[in-house]
Amino acid sequence: KSLTSKEPECLRKEGGWDVYDIMYLDQTAREHGLYIKKRPDIPVAEREYSEYQIPGRDGKLYEDLKTVEDIEINIDFNFMSTEKDWSGVFRAAKRWLLGAKGKLILGDDQDFFYRVKKVSFSDGERTSLRIGNFTVTFICEGYAYLQDGTREYEIGNVQYNPYETCKPIYFIRGEGVCTLTINRKAMTANVGQNLTINTDLMLAYREDGSLMNTAVSGDYEDLYLYPGENEISITDGFELKVIPNWRCY
Repeated sequence: KSLTSKEPECLRKEGGWDVYDIMYLDQTAREHGLYIKKRPDIPVAEREYSEYQIPGRDGKLYEDLKTVEDIEINIDFNFMSTEKDWSGVFRAAKRWLLGAKGKLILGDDQDFFYRVKKVSFSDGERTSLRIGNFTVTFICEGYAYLQDGTREYEIGNVQYNPYETCKPIYFIRGEGVCTLTINRKAMTANVGQNLTINTDLMLAYREDGSLMNTAVSGDYEDLYLYPGENEISITDGFELKVIPNWRCY
């Protein structure tokens, strides 16, 4: 599968990239003259708990908060340039990697991506007049997201969730008041032609970006899709599409 329409064909071969690479903000390291020194280790996200110590009771009590900690993916880069261009290549790398937050795709796991929350750089090590090394730390959400989970689907295609609990985006078209029901829990929405309910951002808005939080009544958490079968329905006369945002550890 092609990652994006911007992916350079010269980096492709049957079954994957011709060398190990990453893609970030729709650009590969090779496009910037950078090379990955080794495949990064991928940490496992730790579940988050609240701890309680009760006098007279052995050990602690742990409350599962049903969230996970961030993970850090460290990637070692190197590059070769002319003597005069060394600093320019390093600056270009910083402009790319320290830009807006985006998706990180690893070359040997192209069906998934990580949501990057922060990027930090090590110092640039100049091992010779032409060669440079540096390490980038991508601080990401603890989940890997499925590329196919960012597409719009009909209800019947998202009722079964083979992954972890996910936070979908619902697109409703119609006119008037409707009820969106997920696993017997409901959110009421006053729809004027179109309404987007984003359970990850906990926002409701129209296609033009106008906020419509006052148009919905209910809890965004009730609209999550859980592992296994889910019941999804909407009032007759309204059209519903779903971006599931499937994810796993």
